[in-house]
Amino acid sequence: MTRSHWREYIFDRLEVLVQSGAALELLKNSKKRERLDKEMENQRDLRKLADTALGKHPADLVVKNGVLMDVYTGRMVPGRSVAMVDEWIAYVGPDAEYTIGPETDVIDAEGRVICPGYIDAHTHLGNYFDFSEFLSYAIPSGVTSVLTEMDSYSFALGVEGVKAFLEQIEFCPVRIYVAAPPMISLSPVTESLRITKGQLAELLNHPLVIGLGESYWQGAILTSDSRVLDLMAETRKMRKSIQGHAAGAFDRKLAAYAATGVESCHEAISTEDVLNRLEMGLYAMIREGDIRCDLEIILPLKGKVDFRRIILVTDGTNPGLLLKKGYLQDVVQKAVDLGIAPMDAVRMVTLNPAEHLGLDHLIGGVAPGRSGDLLLLEDLKNMKPEMVISRGRLVAEKGHMAILVPDAAIPKRLLNTVNAEPISLAGLTLHKSLTNETGQVRTLDIQPGGLVAREGLGVPKVSGEHLLADPEKDLLKIVFMERISGRGEAFVGFVQGWGQKRGAVATSTCWDAGGIVGIGENDKDLADAVNRVINIQGGAALVVEGRLEAEISFRVGGYVSELKMPELAVELDNFQKIMALQGVIHDNALLSLSVLTGAAIPFIRMTEKGYYRFRENDFVGLIP
Repeated sequence: MTRSHWREYIFDRLEVLVQSGAALELLKNSKKRERLDKEMENQRDLRKLADTALGKHPADLVVKNGVLMDVYTGRMVPGRSVAMVDEWIAYVGPDAEYTIGPETDVIDAEGRVICPGYIDAHTHLGNYFDFSEFLSYAIPSGVTSVLTEMDSYSFALGVEGVKAFLEQIEFCPVRIYVAAPPMISLSPVTESLRITKGQLAELLNHPLVIGLGESYWQGAILTSDSRVLDLMAETRKMRKSIQGHAAGAFDRKLAAYAATGVESCHEAISTEDVLNRLEMGLYAMIREGDIRCDLEIILPLKGKVDFRRIILVTDGTNPGLLLKKGYLQDVVQKAVDLGIAPMDAVRMVTLNPAEHLGLDHLIGGVAPGRSGDLLLLEDLKNMKPEMVISRGRLVAEKGHMAILVPDAAIPKRLLNTVNAEPISLAGLTLHKSLTNETGQVRTLDIQPGGLVAREGLGVPKVSGEHLLADPEKDLLKIVFMERISGRGEAFVGFVQGWGQKRGAVATSTCWDAGGIVGIGENDKDLADAVNRVINIQGGAALVVEGRLEAEISFRVGGYVSELKMPELAVELDNFQKIMALQGVIHDNALLSLSVLTGAAIPFIRMTEKGYYRFRENDFVGLIP
C-alpha cells in the first residue's frame, strides 16, 4: 500500500464511519470491535515486510543517504537508508536501492540525520484545545507518538468520557495512546463517576489504552480505601503500565508508593528528587511545559548517572506556548543547548519512553519491524525536524503539515456535561455567625506562583447579618459548585492571594473534579459568572458590574474549546489581560483558578463539602 493509497484508505474509512454512524456501533459490538482493533494495530503484513527486506516486494517509501541516529547502540552511522512498506520499516542498512520499485517514493536525506520520531510520554490533551488542532502543530515539531492522561473527560462522564475520546482518536496520522484515569478526587460527588475495576479491565483491553494514569500517591497509600490499589493490581494483572505521581513523597513514603507497582514519576523538582526516583527503580520524567520547566535539574547528573531511565515530557501545553515554541522539539533543543549529548537528549524522548511503556517493539527507534516514525534533522545541533515521517508516510515538511488532519468528530454526549441549575444570590450568602469570636474566618490563601494554597485567616466585612468580601484587603469570596449530580451542591468560602479588585470570574476547567469554581468581590457578579458558565455548558466567564467582559467556551466536556488554535490563543491571552486589569496577580490566572480543586497540590483545596486539608485529611468550613 503506497502512502497515497494509505491516506485515501484512512479518509475513506473515516467518511464511512461518520456517514453510517458506525463508530459508536463498533464500540458497542465486541466482534466489530475486534475487527477494528486488527485494522488499527495489525497492519503489519509480516510476509510483505520480509519480502520487502529480501527485495521480493517494492517498498512504499525509501529514505536514503542519511546518517542514522542509532539509539540502540548510541552510534551515529553514516551512509544508511530506510525502506518502509505500509506503515512499517522493512530494512535499515547501507543500500536500499534494491527495494525501490516504479511506485516507490524516494527521499534523499543528503547526509542529514535520520532520527526516531519523538514521543511525549506524559501530557494532557483534554484541556483547552481540540486534539486534532493540537496535532497540526505537534506533528511538524517531530512528535509521532503521545501518551495522554484522560482525567478531564472522565470527571465529566466517567468511563464514558474516556470512551468518547477513544472514538475521536481511532484514526490518526500519529500514535495517540491513553492512560486510563484512576480518578482520584477530593470531591465526594465524583464517587458516582469513578471507574470501577471491571470498567478498567474493559478499557485496558483497548489497544490504545496503555495502562493506568497518574495515581496520586496520597490517594493510593495514605487512605484506608483500597480502590486505587485494586486498580493498580488489575493493571498489573493485565501487564499494562502504571503511571505515577509522587510529589512530596520521600524515603519510606516513596518506597511504599514504588512498592505498589508504579513505574514512573513526573514530579521531580530537584536533582535529589531525580536520584530518589531512579534509586527506587522508577523512570524519572522531567517536565518542561505549561506547568513547570525543570530540565536544568538533571544537569548535575551528566556523566554521573545513566540517563537511560530519564524521560523528557511536557505534562501539557497551552495554545500560546504551542504556537510560539512548537511541541517537544523545543524541549529536546533546550537539552542539547544546555550541554546534554544529542544522543542522550534524543533517547529521552524516543527509546527511553518506548521501553518504559512496553512499546519498544513498535516505536522508539529506527529498526526493521518498527513503525515508520522518523525525522530528518539538519544536524545534531538542530532538533527541529526538516521532515517528519509517521507510520511510513511524509506528514510534515519544513515546519508545516504535508497532509490534512481532519477535524475530530465530537461525540454528542461530550456537549452537555454541565448538569447544574443556576446559583442564586442566596446560595452565595454567608451569615456572620460563621466567624470565630474575633470575627475571623478560615481562608484559602493562594501562594506566589498560583498553584500551592495554604490555610489562612481573614476578617471579612460585615453588612447587617452577612459576611462580604473585602477586596482592599485582598479577601474575596470563592465558590465551588459540583456539576455532576444535578443538585448543584456548593460550598462558599473566602480566598486571599488572588488580587482581584472588581468583578468575578468562574470556570468549569476544574482539576480532578466535575464542577465550577469562581472567585469574586461581590455576590451578584460571582453568581452571574457561575451562571454564564452553566448557560454555555462549560467555559470561563468574567463579569464586572453586571457586564460580561470576557468569556471562552469550553463546551466539549467542560474542558475543551471548539476554536482553532490561533483564535483560542488570542482569546486566552485577552482573558488573561482583562483579568489582570481587574487586579488578578497571577500570570496564568485561569490555570491558577482551575487547580484550586486539584487532588495533589497542597495544602488546602475547594470541594462542595468545604475546604479539604491534606495534612489533616478532613473537610472543614469557615469557622477556624
